[in-house]
Amino acid sequence: MFFHFSKIKDEKVREELEKLKRGVVYIFYTSQAEKSKRKVSRMWLNLKNVPDCLIPEFKCNIIDELNHGKTNVFELAYIIKELRSIGHIQRKDFELVLNSKKIVSNPSVVEQMLNEKDLNQFEDFNKFLINIRDQKFKYEIWSSEIINIIFD
Repeated sequence: MFFHFSKIKDEKVREELEKLKRGVVYIFYTSQAEKSKRKVSRMWLNLKNVPDCLIPEFKCNIIDELNHGKTNVFELAYIIKELRSIGHIQRKDFELVLNSKKIVSNPSVVEQMLNEKDLNQFEDFNKFLINIRDQKFKYEIWSSEIINIIFD
């Protein structure tokens, strides 16, 4: 997404943006169609500041993107991890994520969605990934085991 810095009217947001270092920055926003263009109506630099009422549709959009979109899967994994960290990904949501096209075709991305506590619950997560890659067991078993380890 591109927007011109001068279009940001909220001084607090502008100050936060000025403090950021160059690199990847995630901006969460809502937009509205105006004529043939989309206009950003609200934006947040941190997902925890997005109003809770917007999260369900946002989750649906992320899961849809994991199935049909063009967004880099690692960027989507980062957002899933952020949603989990603020308590907005439940067991059923994570099942949909794990069974999405992009994750099924590249299961190693799951590691990017897990925090240190999650990873410590596995005896050896890399071995876990190798077993699925080498087809030592079915993906459905592998994904349900991840769900059980993380959510039980």
